Amino acid sequence: MRGEIQNFIHYLQTVKNAAANTVVSYERDLRKMSAYMAEQGIFTAEKVTSTILNAYVLHLEESGMSTATISRTIATLRRFFDYQCKHGSCNQDPSELLKAPKVERKPTHVVTEEELQQILSIEGKSMKQLRDRAMVLAMCQGIRATELIHLRVSDINLDLGYMVLQGERASRTVAISSRLEGALRAYLSDARETLLKGHETDVVFVNCNGGSLSRQGVWKVVKHYGEQVGVPELTPDGLRMPAE
Repeated sequence: MRGEIQNFIHYLQTVKNAAANTVVSYERDLRKMSAYMAEQGIFTAEKVTSTILNAYVLHLEESGMSTATISRTIATLRRFFDYQCKHGSCNQDPSELLKAPKVERKPTHVVTEEELQQILSIEGKSMKQLRDRAMVLAMCQGIRATELIHLRVSDINLDLGYMVLQGERASRTVAISSRLEGALRAYLSDARETLLKGHETDVVFVNCNGGSLSRQGVWKVVKHYGEQVGVPELTPDGLRMPAE
């Protein structure tokens, strides 16, 4: 099955222009599946049945793999066998009936005013802390992590007290609270230029190397401050509360 996997990977890279990390993830998942199939005496995609594929998913569950990882693996298998049916040797897609396990979602911890005050009272005037304070207060106003990382200096009007947030499908305008205004002024005037390290960008929130802050970076900031006040499970969604 190695050749079939390589053909699929080549297809992702050259036809679909898939991201490098996506390709690596797909190849890893498929190699694991191929190794399992080889143990069952199956060496080509056309010999894989829905029964053996379901047995493989059950094997993953029994091995203790997380539901999120299994769901990702199933998505990989579906795409691989769909490709094999269209461009390879499979006559029937054995992955059609695969069902992803339900992911149990833990209830989001919504920060209390007391916890927020603890976060904001953490001492420190470093460039990063000035940035983080503005980010935390922005999220308290309901600004999403994705909106935060795409926020540009030109989207903010501190004199009139509003900012324009760019969403995937539309933009929205929100008022800037007095507490957030103070944090933004401090960050933009005293910290952002230092964090940029000579780089040029209109993005408001940058990382410590002067590049654009990622969504994962926002989550790390929130987690860090949550741990500081005894709420390690805190997420950006949990910060959505009035900032005044």
